[in-house]
Amino acid sequence: MVGGKRGISKFALKVLRSLMPKTDWITDVRSVLRREHGKGWLIEQQSGRIKICRAVPGQRRQAITTNLSWAPSSATKLTSLVGEIRDRMESLNLGLAESYKLLVDVPETSVQGQLDWVEVAKRYEQWRLSGVPKQSTYDRDERPHINNALKLLSLPKRAPHDGRSLMKDYALKFFGNCPAGGVGRKRHLLSIERFLNFAVKRCGAAQQWLPPDKEDIDELKGERELVVEQTVPLMPEQLHSLLVSLDSKPEVRLAVALVGLYGLRPSELQTLSFDKGDLYVAPTKRNKATAKAPRKPRLALPLDLVEMPGEGARCVELWRSGLVKLPAAIVNAKDFKGAGNAFATCLARHDYWNSLKASTKGLVPYSLRHGYAWRAVKYEHYREPVPIRDLASYMGHDPKTHMKHYGSWTDDEQKKKSHLRTVGNLFSPVGTEL
Repeated sequence: MVGGKRGISKFALKVLRSLMPKTDWITDVRSVLRREHGKGWLIEQQSGRIKICRAVPGQRRQAITTNLSWAPSSATKLTSLVGEIRDRMESLNLGLAESYKLLVDVPETSVQGQLDWVEVAKRYEQWRLSGVPKQSTYDRDERPHINNALKLLSLPKRAPHDGRSLMKDYALKFFGNCPAGGVGRKRHLLSIERFLNFAVKRCGAAQQWLPPDKEDIDELKGERELVVEQTVPLMPEQLHSLLVSLDSKPEVRLAVALVGLYGLRPSELQTLSFDKGDLYVAPTKRNKATAKAPRKPRLALPLDLVEMPGEGARCVELWRSGLVKLPAAIVNAKDFKGAGNAFATCLARHDYWNSLKASTKGLVPYSLRHGYAWRAVKYEHYREPVPIRDLASYMGHDPKTHMKHYGSWTDDEQKKKSHLRTVGNLFSPVGTEL
């Protein structure tokens, strides 16, 4: 027996090995790249170094020459490098060369793998000064913010570990004197957001350092508490006198009556429609929510004056029949804002309106709409107040908006009248002394 106790002979091993398929490291690497990253990732030899190519049908061929030597010892590093390059190409929408540059040009400290934030800040300053701001502007408006961020990043313990934690820690540390929603917070956060984007997209920082989503940044900014200036409502007696004074100007009177008796926005005079005996109004106010899902025309109902019962319906019939037309300046305005301005101009040209303004501080054209909201709740001649949810729907907004802008106005005279209606003439004598 060949080989005796030693088992299979060297000759037999040699024969077996010759029969096995031959592979080399290049074939292995190409197989790994194809399996993990799909077709299109190629490697070639370029002057003794590894050249990485990206070939996608219908797109320009991209290629970069790495610092890795064309040798089996580079196989593991190569597969890892391609993974990192692909990750940055897809997440940052960069080309092959740009992504590779980020990986080989990362400013690091003496401790391998740690980003040198001071160097990143220096590069950031150079980049910013190559654009719009001057050196003096940068020193005043941005350098303090970047220096604050560097202080946090250099903390020996509990230093921020990603973009989100940096911005959150920044807000906790440096927003003590910055009012919520103010310009100060916005400027601070904009500088840090820009700095972090630069670090990732131009200095090769890990993607964990990208700034958080807009919603998170807005939360750090906070909401500014604005004092809502309440519009003075046009009182019922004032509306009655104004309509009487406009008898000689039927077109302007019709516009004022519809706005005052139906609580319309002046611009909504351009959107009136009539269906089955009712007046409808298409909304003219736009915001992010209504722009994507426009609201349907709303039903408009009148709140008539005791001196003029049925006046709202009468005015609608005048408009619908064409017996009286709305002012041409309102109807033909090029947009809703122009229609509102035209309505205000009609009032400004009327002497009695100007006398009302002179005697009532804060009176504006929108006061007619606010007067509608006041009558719905406070007018003594109505049987009972209109429920807020219905009133808000009449006026084309939600109850929260109604209470914030239309349902909170009052003054001392109105408070005394409300008190008198509630308490009446009940007299409470002072008790005798003990």
